[in-house]
Amino acid sequence: MGLILAFLISGAQDEWRLPDRRPFVACTAEELARLRAARESAPVARVIKDADAALARPLVFPPRGGQHNQWYQCDKCQRALVTVDDTHHRCPGCDKVYRGSPYDDVLFARTHSRNLADMRNAAWAFAIAGEKKYADFAASVLLGYAARYADYPYHDNASGSGLTKPGRSGGRLFEQTLNEAYHVAIDIAPAFDLIHDALGEEDRRTIRERLIRPMLENMDRHKMGRSNWQTWHNAGMFRGGVCLEDVAWMRKAVEQGRNGFSFQLRECVSAEGMWWENSWGYHFYTLSALVATAETARRIGVDLWSHPALRKMFALPVAYTMADGSLPRFGDDVNSSVRGAGALMEAAHHATGEPLPLPDEPIWETVLLGRDAAKKGTAPKLESRLFPGAGHAILRSGGLTAAMTFGPYGGYHGHFDKLSFVFFGFGRELGVDPGRAKSQAYRLPIHANWYRATVGHNAVVVDGKSQNAAAGRATLFAANDRFVAARAECDGAYPGVKHARLLLLTPEYLLVFDDLAADADRRFDWVYHNRGRVAETPAIRFEGEVTTHLTLDDQPGTRVVVGDGPGESIADRVPMVTVTRIGKAARFAAVLEPVSKGAPCVRSVEWKDGAITVVRDGGSDVVSAGARFEVIRGGERVLKGE
Repeated sequence: MGLILAFLISGAQDEWRLPDRRPFVACTAEELARLRAARESAPVARVIKDADAALARPLVFPPRGGQHNQWYQCDKCQRALVTVDDTHHRCPGCDKVYRGSPYDDVLFARTHSRNLADMRNAAWAFAIAGEKKYADFAASVLLGYAARYADYPYHDNASGSGLTKPGRSGGRLFEQTLNEAYHVAIDIAPAFDLIHDALGEEDRRTIRERLIRPMLENMDRHKMGRSNWQTWHNAGMFRGGVCLEDVAWMRKAVEQGRNGFSFQLRECVSAEGMWWENSWGYHFYTLSALVATAETARRIGVDLWSHPALRKMFALPVAYTMADGSLPRFGDDVNSSVRGAGALMEAAHHATGEPLPLPDEPIWETVLLGRDAAKKGTAPKLESRLFPGAGHAILRSGGLTAAMTFGPYGGYHGHFDKLSFVFFGFGRELGVDPGRAKSQAYRLPIHANWYRATVGHNAVVVDGKSQNAAAGRATLFAANDRFVAARAECDGAYPGVKHARLLLLTPEYLLVFDDLAADADRRFDWVYHNRGRVAETPAIRFEGEVTTHLTLDDQPGTRVVVGDGPGESIADRVPMVTVTRIGKAARFAAVLEPVSKGAPCVRSVEWKDGAITVVRDGGSDVVSAGARFEVIRGGERVLKGE
């Protein structure tokens, strides 16, 4: 008989039974059999090859735990450092060489991560190939860290600043409970599970009591509630709890008050399925933790996949896909895409049977879960959509795509970007949201002063300051096959300022109309960032393989300045334009027209008497932007909405 675990979930008494034989954290016996049968396939052969490479390298344990990559930056140039050797780290801008902690410790973190990944690969290689050398290597890593964990100094991600009392968010092997939970869930628990039967009872006890349990106890002290951190704490506690055969940890991971798996899906996901931090990078990062928990639960016979919010989290991203296949870089994100989430999509499709976009070529999860790679995944038709809960509007017309964000503030990983937008055309990113620095420069001024700041976005800046944390609301959405419009308002971003922004996407151009009213004279800066080379004559344009032409309404007292700003780093420059107007009210009517060949068709844009007129080759479009919204082209109403 297997180990029976009594468990209370969703108000019903359920019996959880661990299978008689391992593995059941990393895979089931059936799933392992698939991997063994496909040993020569590319995904499986690659893991065994990586394990062989690990065995050929010396196993090195750093003298202390690792540190966050945010420290691997030049304080002056705010650029990622280049590794000279283990103790010398050079800035590629000013050539300053950094030494000692915390810079050395960032490399320690990379070594720890590599050791654990090598251990996981070796454990898989043992389970698939049955060769003891792989189990011996994985055991040496687990036992090595079990021997060191308690002796590694406790530290947190701010330790490099000279703080003498690290907070409860820290760890010993890594600088954050987040990282330690991640590695328990992804590396330590699966590896222990896979080599369990090759270990002696004393070694099992040592790994459980001197490594896994202390790591769980450490992460459990730091309760985070509505946070991607807590999803990883839960994944670590659940998978680690299964390794310990301790129902209390598993129960805590799922049920615990305002922290558990069930709470997070109930309270931290929008009605449409968006993780509350409103960043696709952290949406998928969170999903990885939720999947780790749900998959191990599935393997011991417990269904966590049936939660509707979890299913929505997979279906939603597809609807946001931009013209180049990426997702809008809202919040702290780099370059997320549905394509990059193939492993997650495979797990969700297997567990739920729902149609989702799946990898074209087999990956590890394809083999593990038994999908016939010849059967391609499906995805819904991409259409213009409004997501009021998540706070986004997606506009599509022909080869053009735009997305506006107006929803709830995303906390630490959210930006001050209400009513900002991104713009794509001809398969390319045009209008840019910078997301975050690729090097995770969270501690540096550039993160607060550019990446999170309003000026770094396609938004309106008031009095040269960033917005307050705020949420807007959608007031219009109208769409057909050729024309789509979305309007949103926000009166909390700047005290005393009401802002309404209308986007109208046509097959040829994107119209952006902003209407701002204030309680006193204010300075309003309309800011736009676009890939290419900026030119000002005869009109503003961003030149490249696709050239974006910017046409502005003509108003007295307007000041236009062109420049550039950081993209994925301070060295990656993205052209920008700032249009300034001063007064108690300001209106901006702008047309963005991407052209791959030939000349633009838009000649002028004008706002007058509550209507915007766009004059183009062959006619004009008149947009009524008051309480009654409509678009007239060639005397015919082509779009309307209330």
